[in-house]
Amino acid sequence: MSKGTRRGTARAARPGLWLLAALLGWALVFAAFLRFGGGGLTLFYEIPPEASGHRFAFEPEGIVRVAESDVSADGIELSVRLEAVSRGVATVTLHWDGLENDGLYEQDLTSRVHSLPFGILFDSITWNFSGWEFFTACLSLFLLTAALIFFLAYRREKSRAYFSYRATAELGLAIFCLVASFLRVDMLLSFLRGENAGTVWSLLVGTIVTAQTFMRRTAFVIAGFAVLVAASNLVLMKHEGTRPSNMLGIAVAFLMVGGAAFGVWMSRSLLTFPLRNVLLNVYAGLFVYLECILTATVIRAVQAGRHEPRYDRDYVLVLGCRIRPDGTLYPLIRGRVDRAIEFAEAQYKATGKRPILVPSGGRGGDEPLSEGEAMARYMRERGVPAEFILPETESKTTRENMLFSRKLIGGEAKAAFSTSSYHVYRGGILAAEEGWNLDGMGSRTKWYFWPNAFLREFLGLMAAGRGQQLTAAAIITAISIVMTLLVM
Repeated sequence: MSKGTRRGTARAARPGLWLLAALLGWALVFAAFLRFGGGGLTLFYEIPPEASGHRFAFEPEGIVRVAESDVSADGIELSVRLEAVSRGVATVTLHWDGLENDGLYEQDLTSRVHSLPFGILFDSITWNFSGWEFFTACLSLFLLTAALIFFLAYRREKSRAYFSYRATAELGLAIFCLVASFLRVDMLLSFLRGENAGTVWSLLVGTIVTAQTFMRRTAFVIAGFAVLVAASNLVLMKHEGTRPSNMLGIAVAFLMVGGAAFGVWMSRSLLTFPLRNVLLNVYAGLFVYLECILTATVIRAVQAGRHEPRYDRDYVLVLGCRIRPDGTLYPLIRGRVDRAIEFAEAQYKATGKRPILVPSGGRGGDEPLSEGEAMARYMRERGVPAEFILPETESKTTRENMLFSRKLIGGEAKAAFSTSSYHVYRGGILAAEEGWNLDGMGSRTKWYFWPNAFLREFLGLMAAGRGQQLTAAAIITAISIVMTLLVM
């Protein structure tokens, strides 16, 4: 294995190692709280109206004991805090004095309480365990730490390769962990204020419901985005023609609306109740995850469109697109050339170094000359000296723009590329896939180009990192299924 490969492997493993360290760290914090912060296990009982008193019995004795008990202000609930004495399993029996078994209330209520290491007590009937509130807080803080780890990984990857699907995926994971952390904090606070405080069963219900709640609260955003995408594609087809690529947004908009309708159908369907809950919770978890990845994609695409390379370039590529039948430039491609000329002039004024412009693009079937030569002609008309223009006239696609231009100028030269703002992220990704860490800049373009670009890069990210995405989906699915089955 080469040195570069080993470095890449270490870089890839680093977020995972930090996540394991964070998980261990918060587990130790939780264990220290139980060991030195007291706590104990609190059980809640509804007090029968006829009960005149109560007493506890333990079998065997010496494993747990009653530390304190309290009756609620309205007199209908008894809370009892148990403390560990030694390791083992004890049957705890609550006996109500003055009460006969009448089918509604039992005279004797039993629980099997497990006394575990670190003073953890676990009730196998109610699933309550000591320090559950602090456990939920530690879980939220772990998710917040995970969000920070993924964000730092994103920053590190972006500094190494500004245009990277991996950086976008790490930003999406950071957003997802941040959302999950805040949802759990909000849920914990609501349960501590509510009537079911201290009930782990209610805590589990609340945990799986948070994804559904977030999905419902953000559904209008997704619906609005779908409408925007469909509208932008209609305008795009009006100006640029009805090519399949210009209709991508309409197809995806139908999928978005269909996905929302599918969620509504599951919530109201005649499927058996357990199956419906499992499907709905899995769907909600995956829905939230995809929302976060899409959000990260939009952020990265907008960042790329506003990016400004450093003034140390030897060459500036201009990515081609369709020209007029008379050989002049449409506004879209003219904007790319103007942006490159502006950058070259700004660099020359700032450093005294004028970069060579490389207009890149071959001749299409309905074009009178190559796009590269048409752009070069326009550059000369704009006053760019001929010795600072080096046309590339063979490429047919953006990927070939990168490949052929790199061969023309040499791979070691410092270069940047100019294209439409919505296309910068895509161009940088294609250059990176060809092993060229190329900087980019964008010219202003019409609004209706952007939604298609967001969707294209979102789908590209999902395809390029399909192994990572499938792993994340499998983890979310497994957690949703297990937690749903636990509360049934």
